[in-house]
Amino acid sequence: MKKSISAIILIGLATLALKSNANNIIDHPKANLIDSAKKVVTDPVCKMKVKAGASKNAVYHKVTYYFCSESCKQKFVAEPAKYMKK
Repeated sequence: MKKSISAIILIGLATLALKSNANNIIDHPKANLIDSAKKVVTDPVCKMKVKAGASKNAVYHKVTYYFCSESCKQKFVAEPAKYMKK
């Protein structure tokens, strides 16, 4: 009886540990739960309009920014504060 109780406790602790680690692996902010495929946003570098679900994106201060091209994304990643002032 004591062995089965110990096994149940260990399984519960293992489950909790896995759940807490899983939250750290997911890198998507919870604030982005809206349907981003229909939303149009502005590229902070070149000011071009892009879909919010674009594959070229970067996160800065917990906000996801979307880009029209890889070169705009790289410019932003190199100096994000420069593009926040514009």
